[in-house]
This record gives sequence, structure tokens and C-alpha cells, in this order.
Amino acid sequence: MELSNFNHFNNLNTPIHLMDGRIKTVLFLSSIIIAAVSSHWYFVISLFLISLICFNTLKIPWKNLLIRLILPFAIAWLVFLSSLFTNGSHILTCIYLGSIKLNIYREGLQLGFIILLRIITAVSLACILSLSTPMIEILETLRILKIPSIIIDIADMMYRYLFIIEETAQNMKKAQLSRLGDSLNWINKIKDSGKIALYILIKSLDKSTRIYKAMLSRGYSETSNTINFFNHPIPKFDLYLGIFLEIILISILILNILI
Repeated sequence: MELSNFNHFNNLNTPIHLMDGRIKTVLFLSSIIIAAVSSHWYFVISLFLISLICFNTLKIPWKNLLIRLILPFAIAWLVFLSSLFTNGSHILTCIYLGSIKLNIYREGLQLGFIILLRIITAVSLACILSLSTPMIEILETLRILKIPSIIIDIADMMYRYLFIIEETAQNMKKAQLSRLGDSLNWINKIKDSGKIALYILIKSLDKSTRIYKAMLSRGYSETSNTINFFNHPIPKFDLYLGIFLEIILISILILNILI
């Protein structure tokens, strides 16, 4: 299963894997924010190249990154095309589709390109963080950063039960195939897929309701105190390295504003 790969990838012995989870989370989240707000393409590309270098050190097959980039790249490409033909006033060239004339604007090209780079870079950085850091460490770091507890609790539950949803979907798919569901025509296959998706959603909603009621019966509330997950200090090397890299990221952000 695709989601089960996360637990395997989180346990590798690479420098990034061995770095303290708090430092990694802060660094990668800062990089994602800077990539999302940078208005100069060369800063975004620099972060993207750094993300590729970091991914290369993880000793994880490149297909895992490429698979996760397919959907964001498709969305980024649609945004790029929409910006290309709708934003700006300086026409670079025109495309004729029969009687339809489409103008390509210089400002739209620049805007679409920077948005495409931002999306791809942010997703790449997020993939590296998720593949090298257990989700519990990411969420607990966010808790330390004073992110509202309700958001962290919801994210934690979503992550945990995604595995159950995936397992349910896989079992239902196998049951469908065992009943020769793959021999049906494409219309019936679409209907069966819709039924499976609907059943999974209904079952997930029912399970989430029962779990929430169970949590309430055990005294859960938004103001409940939680036990500290991190019971050890940050290693000095990781701390100093994190401070150094964070200074570099802040410098990039300042340069982006000043230039």
C-alpha cells in the first residue's frame, strides 16, 4: 500500500533522517513559506534545487517523489495556462483556434511561471519532510509552536485513519475483482467505483463519530493538557545547524523583499 511506505521511509539512516524532528520541521516549514511568498524566480528555483539535493540524500527511489508531484504539477500547469491568457496588458504573441483568438501576455507568463515554481517547490519540500520525519514529531513540533490544539488533533486523527480507509478500499477492491468486477464494461466499472467510494465515506464518517464520542467519554476537550512528546533536549549540533540554516532562509526572505 502506498501509505504504508511512510513508516518504512521514516526509519532510514541518512543525515536528514537522523536530524532532530523539531529542527527539521521548522526548517522545512520555513522553506515552504519562503517558497510560497517569493516573488523572484531564482530564489524559488534555488530552494527547488536544494530540495532535489536533499531528496537525493534520503536514499529513496525518485519515483516516490515523481508520483507525488503529478497532481500538483497538473494543477500548477492549469494555473500557468490560465494566467498566460488572462493576466497582463503586453501581448507577446497570439494563438488562433479557428475563429478564437488567444493572446499570450508577458505578465501572465511571468506570473504563471513563478506560481508553477512555487507549487512544485513547496510540494517537494513537504514530501521530503513527510518522508524523513514521523508525523507525530511534525505535529508535536507544531504544538510547541503554539498552533491551535484542535487543528493538530484533527490532523493527527486524519493521518491515523487514512491507513484504515486505504485498507478498507483495498479490501473492497479485491472483493470486487474476486467477483469478476474487472470484466464489466467501463460504465459499470465507474458505477462500482462510485459505490465503493460512497461506502468508504459513509463508513469513515460513522467510525469518526464513534471515535469522537469515545474521546469525549474519556474527558477529552480542546483545553485538555497533553503529555510532552519530546522528553529530551535538541542535540547541540542539530540546534546550531538549524540556527545557521534558519538565518540563511531569513536572509533569502529579506533579500526577496529588498530586491
